[in-house]
Amino acid sequence: MAREAGQAPCARNRRYEVWRTADVAEPDRFAYFREAVCEAFMDLTPEHDRSGPFDAEVESVPLAEGAVNRVRGTPHHVRRTPAQIRRTAEQCFFLNIQLKSECVIEQNSRAVRLRPGQVALFGSDLPFRIFHPEGRDMSVASFWLPRRQVEESFPGGRIPGIRRVSDHPFLGPLIASAARTLNRSARAIGPADCSLMLESLIRLAAQAGSGNRDPGVAPETLRPALLAAVLEHVESRVQDPGLSVGGVAAHFGISKRYVHKIFEPTGETFSRHVLNCRLERTAAELTAPEQARTPIAEIAYRNGFSDLSYFNRRFKAHFQATPREVRRNVRR
Repeated sequence: MAREAGQAPCARNRRYEVWRTADVAEPDRFAYFREAVCEAFMDLTPEHDRSGPFDAEVESVPLAEGAVNRVRGTPHHVRRTPAQIRRTAEQCFFLNIQLKSECVIEQNSRAVRLRPGQVALFGSDLPFRIFHPEGRDMSVASFWLPRRQVEESFPGGRIPGIRRVSDHPFLGPLIASAARTLNRSARAIGPADCSLMLESLIRLAAQAGSGNRDPGVAPETLRPALLAAVLEHVESRVQDPGLSVGGVAAHFGISKRYVHKIFEPTGETFSRHVLNCRLERTAAELTAPEQARTPIAEIAYRNGFSDLSYFNRRFKAHFQATPREVRRNVRR
């Protein structure tokens, strides 16, 4: 797996891979982790306090011309040096979303702190250091973005240094939602949707990273990320009986008509999506052993249904069985 020092990698032929330090002997774990990081990302130098145990996992998922690399486990530091940059033929941009704990990224005399949910964009062609504080396990999803595609997306071709792009007043929440959604669904979505979503994420991040507070992004570019943000918003509020297209439109500062428009590629209407989410959540709770004694009506009410007759009709139409039958079939 390891490359010889000074060997410049050729263009990657990416495939899904997972490296778990638990699979190797304790004394070899950090060396194994270091090689995994170099394989998934590029020539980097992880460091940690050798006085304590080390346990981590690196997962690499191909995404169109890039990838999302997930790292979780014992806190550590990462360096990229001028020597590593000189011997690396393939440069990129990293778009990091912090998932657990926090980190500080230093590059070109600038330090950016990331807390969970925050996103930073920075290039691999300048030295950097990433610090994860001791005391809590860390988790980060790092999107490996083709450098050419990112450079072409910056307005006017002006590429600034490291930026916390999630700070942008309008695009920031969309970038964070798109990054979370793409990270979660990376292995499930098809190549065409994956490419479209990654392109949208790149364009939004470049626009936010340029420092321009005007969104300045074409609607066709904005739509995939906005859909991801709306889906995430719906998922987090699906238990609210008052969830409506008007409320979602007001939350994102768009028209109700545009909410309906961004749902067109999914093949579902907004209302149908909300209904299906509620039905699936209700069915999952009905079949959960720990909910076996919870009344069906109580489960329906807490998943956003305010009318039991309507709930029963829709449930039977969706599952071809009544809620009671679904619950009973699981117990057999």
